[in-house]
Amino acid sequence: MKTAFNLVLFVIVLSSAPSAAPLLSADPLPNTRPLTDDGNLSAKQVAGMHKYLDRALAAAPKGRAKLWATDQTSAEAFSTSVEPNRGRLRKALGVIDARSAPHLEYLGAAERAAVAQTERYQVFAVRWAVLPGVDAEGLLLEPRGKVVGAVVAVPDADQTPEQLVGLAPGSPAISQFARRLAESGCRVLVPTLIDRQDALSASAKLGRTTNQPHREFVHRMAYEMGRTLIGYEVQKVLAAVDWFSAAKEKVPVWAAGYGEGGLVVLCAGALDTRIERLAVDGYFGAKPDVWNAPLDRNVWGLVHEFGDAELAALAAPRLVYIGVSETPKFDGPAKPQPGRGAGAAPGTLGGCPIEQI
Repeated sequence: MKTAFNLVLFVIVLSSAPSAAPLLSADPLPNTRPLTDDGNLSAKQVAGMHKYLDRALAAAPKGRAKLWATDQTSAEAFSTSVEPNRGRLRKALGVIDARSAPHLEYLGAAERAAVAQTERYQVFAVRWAVLPGVDAEGLLLEPRGKVVGAVVAVPDADQTPEQLVGLAPGSPAISQFARRLAESGCRVLVPTLIDRQDALSASAKLGRTTNQPHREFVHRMAYEMGRTLIGYEVQKVLAAVDWFSAAKEKVPVWAAGYGEGGLVVLCAGALDTRIERLAVDGYFGAKPDVWNAPLDRNVWGLVHEFGDAELAALAAPRLVYIGVSETPKFDGPAKPQPGRGAGAAPGTLGGCPIEQI
C-alpha cells in the first residue's frame, strides 16, 4: 500500500510540475519532418527494403576483386594463393566438421548382393560414413574389368541414383552419365540427395506437418547452427573422395553433377584439390535473381565473394566441362494440403540463358 501511495503521489507531483510540458512535446529533430504519408506504411517499408536489397545485391559482385589476391605465375602458385578464399567458402557453407574415417558398407539381405548387373559392371546398394551420426546412401557401380578412374556422380535433387544409372525411368539414356562412366571402366558412387518433396516434413513429437520441401525443412535447422544443406551434401561427396583415396589401387578421382548435383560438385571441387577433374551440367551461370531461389540455396554472405565464376576459379584448371543442358525446373513449394500446414518459403528454379553461362 505504501509503495502504491508513493507512486500515485509521484505522478501527481510530476503532472503539476512547471517542467512537465517539455516532456510531452519537443522541437523536431534536425533534418526531419512530420510523418504525414497516407496509405499502408508497412507495405511502403517492405518496398523500401526490397529496393535497398536489390541495389545491394547488384553491387555485391563489384567488390569481389578486393577479396582475391591471386598469384597466376603457375597453377600451384594460384592454388596456394586462393587458400584464404577456400577457407572462407568452407566456413560459409559450414563444411568445417571433421569427417568420419572412410568406411563403406553394402546393403541388402546378402553380403555384396548386386541389385543389378551387366557384362561390364555390377550395381550395389551402399552406405558410407560422412560425419558422426550422418551417413550417405546410394549406389556403387563396380566395373568387372580394370578400374581406370573413380567418380562421384551426383544427380539432381529430384533425381534418384536409380534414374542416373538407368534402373528406373525418368532420365533419358544420353543423360545417364553414371552408367556411361561405369561402362568406360570407372568405379562410380552415386549419392542420394535430399529431394524437394514434403511428405516427411513433419514432427511426430509436436504432431505437426508442413509443406516445406525436405531440403528447406533440413536447411532451416542446419542454418541455425552455422551449417547449410549444400555443405552437408558437399561433405557426402568429400567422404566418397576419402573412401576412393583410401583404396589400395590408386586411380584418378573425379566428380560430375547435374542440376543440384552440379552445384554440390562445383563447391566440392572448389574446396578439395584431390578431385582431379570436375564436370558440371544444368547448373552453372550468373544468378542476378538469387533471392528467388529456394530457401535451401541461402548461404550467408556468399555473393560478396563468390559467384559461380569464382567457384570455377577455385576449381581451375580441374573444371574440364561446363554443360549447357536445361536447368531442372522447380515451380515452388506445394500448396498446403488438408492436414498439412503452410510454412514453406517461396522460391523457384528455372533455366539460365546461354549468354549468362
